Amino acid sequence: MKISGRFAALLIAVIALASSAIASQRLEFMWGHQTTRCTYLSPLTYTGPGYGLSYEWRHPAWRNRSVGMQARADFNYGYLLSPAKNSRMYDLTLNLEWGVERLWNTQSGFNFSVGATLGADGGVLYLPRNGNNPAQGLMWAGAALTARAEYHKIKLCGKPLSISESIEVPSLGCFFCPAYGETYYEIYVGNHSGLAHFGWWGNRPQIKSRLRADWQLGKYALTLGFDYRFQGLECNDITTLLAQCSGVIGISF
Repeated sequence: MKISGRFAALLIAVIALASSAIASQRLEFMWGHQTTRCTYLSPLTYTGPGYGLSYEWRHPAWRNRSVGMQARADFNYGYLLSPAKNSRMYDLTLNLEWGVERLWNTQSGFNFSVGATLGADGGVLYLPRNGNNPAQGLMWAGAALTARAEYHKIKLCGKPLSISESIEVPSLGCFFCPAYGETYYEIYVGNHSGLAHFGWWGNRPQIKSRLRADWQLGKYALTLGFDYRFQGLECNDITTLLAQCSGVIGISF
């Protein structure tokens, strides 16, 4: 009991220390319009509302403030309808990433950074009307390039306002894709060859753009923004396209 108590106290101290070192955190809710097409499930393009939750933190390295660390977790849900409005598709995805960035802070109020992240995302597209094979798994792991620009010398009602734009481009990695017409039952019974593929801009283009305005209100800041997310896949005669535009509201602390 004494050992477990000391371990718990040490864990709490480590978490507190890590939290104190974090320079900025952001919790956001996103809602918008999503367009998805997956020829593994259907030749039709499905559209509808898309929602998301996101948590992000950033802080400079302890000994060198020109280098920073960043991490992010995103959960997205899409509720989509066919063109005739007689069929539904559901989209569930989770993305986790961690990375480093090189920071440039200027006296003019402009800050810049470039970096790279390692991450993974997974999810599923679910089409209930396909009784034999109603789902397509979405899995990716790899590296992405990032860039960010910020301007923070603005006042709104006497309170600081900063505007930032960040771009993320997943570049190299691997992804999951079955053969066209291959069922998940075949995979379950042992057909495991040809499921993992090398991914790059040519066969899995993807970009994420995030525009943010943070209005500092005391200890916390109100975050408003706009997100654009595009993801494509071309493999085994299967085409998957996803595009989403979202408004964002959140809190920064």
